[in-house]
Amino acid sequence: MEILITRAERVVRLTLIGDLDFLGAPALRRTIRDAGVFGRPVSRFERSHLYLDLARIAFIDCAGARTLVWAAARMRGRLTVLYPSRPVVRLLTLLEFDRFLTVVERGDTLNGDVPNPAHASPEPFRRRDGSSSDDPAAPDPGAAADREADPPRLAGPA
Repeated sequence: MEILITRAERVVRLTLIGDLDFLGAPALRRTIRDAGVFGRPVSRFERSHLYLDLARIAFIDCAGARTLVWAAARMRGRLTVLYPSRPVVRLLTLLEFDRFLTVVERGDTLNGDVPNPAHASPEPFRRRDGSSSDDPAAPDPGAAADREADPPRLAGPA
């Protein structure tokens, strides 16, 4: 999966190209963390807006869809899914994730400035000290420690 980054003052637009699946989801999580849009805002003026342009996503699986919800839950501001492709819309609707995400489809009206993807940088944002996360204390959501050791079991005959 390829990720193009476009920045404005407090707005970041990520244009995703390819497949958002279990292989691409960790790269998207790293890019979102590196963009510096997570954490608590100090004031209402420090809120940021992350636009995820999913028009060129050919395939998405549950790991990709879960990454979108993961990002929305940790935002220091708002997350908007822009122009999702048919497979993305179908899966988000099937999983009912469209209830938790702001989704703007083609023809819908956008509020606010969306950075121009023509000025996208193919390189992910990196802090000056070279660290990969805006919050070094935050656990890696893709790490095995975040997962349940054993899935819950249904009570049944012994």
